[in-house]
Amino acid sequence: MRKAILIVITLLSVNFLVHAQTRTIRGTVVSIEDGLPIPGVTVQVKDAGNGTVTDIDGNYQISIDGNENVLVFRFVGMEFQEEPVGNRSTIDVSLRPEVTSLAEVVVTSYGDQTRREVTGAIASVKGEIFQNLPMQSFDRAMQGRVAGVQVTSNSGQPGGTLTVQVRGVGSINAGTEPLYIVDGVQIASGGLSGEGSQNALSSINPSDIESIEVFKDAAAAAIYGAQAANGVVLITTKKGKLGKTRVRFSAQEGIVQPIGFYDVMNASELASIKRQAYINAGLNYRTVESIFGSPSDADLQNSDWIDALYRDGRMSVYDISLSGGDERTKFFLSGSHTYHQGQIIQSDYTRTTGRMNLSHKVNERFTIGANFSLAKQVTNGSIDRGNYVNSPFVAGYAARPNVPIYNEDGTYAEYPSEHLFGYNIVQGVNEELKRATSYQSVSNLNMNYKILPWLGFTGFAGLDFSDNRDENNRPSTIPVFASYGGSSYFADRRIVNSNANANFNVNKKIFDVHTISGILGYEYKKETQETNSAIGRGFPNPVLRYLQNAAVPYDVSGFYTEYIRSGFFGQAKYDYDDKYNFDLTIRRDGSSRFGSNARWGTFGAVSAGWRISSEPFMRNTDWVDNLRLRTSFGVTGNSSIGNFESRTLLSTAGQYLGGGALSFVQLGNDLLTWEESVSTNIGVDATLFNGRIIVTLDAWRKDSRKLLFDTRLPLDSGFGSITRNAGKLRNQGIDFDIQTTNLIIGKFSWSTGFNTSIFSNELLELYEGLDRIGNDLIVGKPISFLYGYEYAGVNPANGSPMYYDENGEYTYLVTDDDMKYLGSTMPWTYGGLSNTLKYGPVSLEVFFQYQYGNLAFNQDLYNLAQAGSIGQDNQTRDQLYFWREPGQITNVPIPYEGGRIPGHSGYQQTSTRLISDGSYIRLKQVTLNYNLPKTLLNKVKIEELNVFVQGINLWTLTKYNGLDPEVNSLGTTYGTYPSSKQMTAGINLTF
Repeated sequence: MRKAILIVITLLSVNFLVHAQTRTIRGTVVSIEDGLPIPGVTVQVKDAGNGTVTDIDGNYQISIDGNENVLVFRFVGMEFQEEPVGNRSTIDVSLRPEVTSLAEVVVTSYGDQTRREVTGAIASVKGEIFQNLPMQSFDRAMQGRVAGVQVTSNSGQPGGTLTVQVRGVGSINAGTEPLYIVDGVQIASGGLSGEGSQNALSSINPSDIESIEVFKDAAAAAIYGAQAANGVVLITTKKGKLGKTRVRFSAQEGIVQPIGFYDVMNASELASIKRQAYINAGLNYRTVESIFGSPSDADLQNSDWIDALYRDGRMSVYDISLSGGDERTKFFLSGSHTYHQGQIIQSDYTRTTGRMNLSHKVNERFTIGANFSLAKQVTNGSIDRGNYVNSPFVAGYAARPNVPIYNEDGTYAEYPSEHLFGYNIVQGVNEELKRATSYQSVSNLNMNYKILPWLGFTGFAGLDFSDNRDENNRPSTIPVFASYGGSSYFADRRIVNSNANANFNVNKKIFDVHTISGILGYEYKKETQETNSAIGRGFPNPVLRYLQNAAVPYDVSGFYTEYIRSGFFGQAKYDYDDKYNFDLTIRRDGSSRFGSNARWGTFGAVSAGWRISSEPFMRNTDWVDNLRLRTSFGVTGNSSIGNFESRTLLSTAGQYLGGGALSFVQLGNDLLTWEESVSTNIGVDATLFNGRIIVTLDAWRKDSRKLLFDTRLPLDSGFGSITRNAGKLRNQGIDFDIQTTNLIIGKFSWSTGFNTSIFSNELLELYEGLDRIGNDLIVGKPISFLYGYEYAGVNPANGSPMYYDENGEYTYLVTDDDMKYLGSTMPWTYGGLSNTLKYGPVSLEVFFQYQYGNLAFNQDLYNLAQAGSIGQDNQTRDQLYFWREPGQITNVPIPYEGGRIPGHSGYQQTSTRLISDGSYIRLKQVTLNYNLPKTLLNKVKIEELNVFVQGINLWTLTKYNGLDPEVNSLGTTYGTYPSSKQMTAGINLTF
């Protein structure tokens, strides 16, 4: 009995001593960047099972035993940190952002991978980079941020379209835009309207985007085979996450200003140069004074048309979202409203969007999801690219300053009928209605079923639906339209773009080092377009502008078109010990666009990756975190042509013997088939010095063959051309991207991102042995270039414009033989540079975007820079430095009415006089951000609140002689809507 009591006492004593050594550690975990607490951080005792997580204020509490003396802190996106306990009872920790990208999840075609597994050339842009930028479409987010992707504006109009090219221009007559996929839905790009530059991609609110992935080579894109020749852009929108409901609200307001103006002459200056042009041509200068007035007239009317047309606009962006969920159901809801005035009066853009993303786990095997979005866009004002004489960007500068804008009573003055169509451009812009309204939905339903632990099935159905209405009302109050009582034009356009796929997917790990995965599936896509339009004339009152009010049904038109594509695809992946990766992809597609004998095409790719840093010989190389070699080869397809290019077509041709008649208008081609892109890529990924430096380098070549080419036919065939497969085109280059963390000292950090692409484009082959087609295509040259005369300046002896002939000699009179290749309109390099400075709660981001090596032909100057010699157009002020006396050195020729000195070529030549270097570097974005202290926010139950100010397009360095080097079409600008400068202030609130 006594022995038993001693044993019990001994056990109790041991238990007491053990518990006496157990103690509680407390602390707070914050971000080293801004000092804000981090909720949800995992805190564990190293090599033990017990742990906890920080609460909403970043606080934690954990019990440890005396022999457990190291705590480990982990949080997604942050570097893990170990802290020895020692004798401390309070341990506060500051976590640094995780710089290494090895574990980053990348969305890849019909699934996702970690960055370390990817063997193709894939670039990513995360949503947090651009969620606060005041832009209307996500394609602009890629500009200057993705190596190998060139983004240029087609129009600076708010909500306007852009051109995106991945690794060069891969076709001559077929489409060159990449395939866009939003949450699995293949969507159409380009413009929705003919009355304004309205971007089809603008229906997706950029603040809803989680990430953008760009597939640049065949290995990454081949599973989409049929449409992947120009690359693939995958957009993933935000999803709900496990946890409490989080509400995020953001708002920003700002101003919009023109980047610059042409400096045009006032009335006296224009009258003076026109007078001189008449005198030099031997004409009576009194005649010109009756048009332009006398330069010595102190009371000469002097109108500022530009000041009346341009303005400082305003813009506002409001976003709200709710996200959260539990173990079974997760949700993301959002809404937004954007209003953006343009730099031209009556030019504006309004967008309202709504989104609902849902996912539900029915059971352990079955998951369903749905993404729904709806957007309304309204664009008012200037036409797309503005290239009409009655647009503000042509008529505004060309209008005669001696003509009044308004009468004394405030009504609009009538403009002279012999110039600019007799159009008072200020009245036209204010009274002529140009409006595009669209409703668009990009939505999908999806399901996943886990048949076995290693085998799953996925089903998907997606829809891109848009309804668009164009309106153009020309009221009779504008004199030029008064003769027929004004007119109204309405066009309704509906596009239904649907795609569905089903696939089985496999992922099996064998003996811990072998991983086999794959996918086998089928996809179906159909797109329909229907347009109906009508024009009415003769309205009894300008207020009545709808067609039922028209006296004359002037014109009715419409069309319907559709195409179908379907295909089978498969992909197999093998991974050995996270060291060696091998991928094989194959796809077979058929398209209704091609000939009955050639509708199906087979595409595929092979790729491999070797993680060198995992080899035994690299284990002692501490400064190398990751070193990986990638290589790929593959073939992808392009079918971006009209729906009936392969068909023989007939059209109505009046009447025959009292009945309707048809005539042949297009010759068919039953052998027309897929254009192909053969891609080769070698790449290196490196992460160095504990993630302080991340480098990606790719060398690539992309050969396009069997081009979808409009080839000419003999005149006696009765047809002008036929579409067939012919020709070869090559793009090749280098993509380089580097991200560095330059400095971390306490709360201060400085990081830099730089990317650049160097590439060349060359036409390798035409058809039937041709080495050129006119002055448009030349074998051995890029497919976009300028061809014309080389300007030699002004002869100091007589002021005549001179050119170089084919032998390099001076000449006044040029012929076609003197024309030559002047240079490419494609830059040979482009990219971006960003620097981010952070100190505690304050951050500053500065982002530059650039392109270099391209020529640009400024067709605006075709009329505005002619030494006052042609027509009645106003002139740029630099034309006043024209030649006046022998020996004078100038680049502006002698004014000569008619623009053609006898025995000389005319002034209006496509020559280097109007061509300039289109290279530029632009300060694209500057953002200053401040996070309010958590101690203040806790009092009002706010999780996060930051305020920011930012500027867009603040500064540009260029030698370009136009308004905006970024906005051009194939190297030529004429009346284009330039980009604007934007300055905004905003707030982000999360609770």
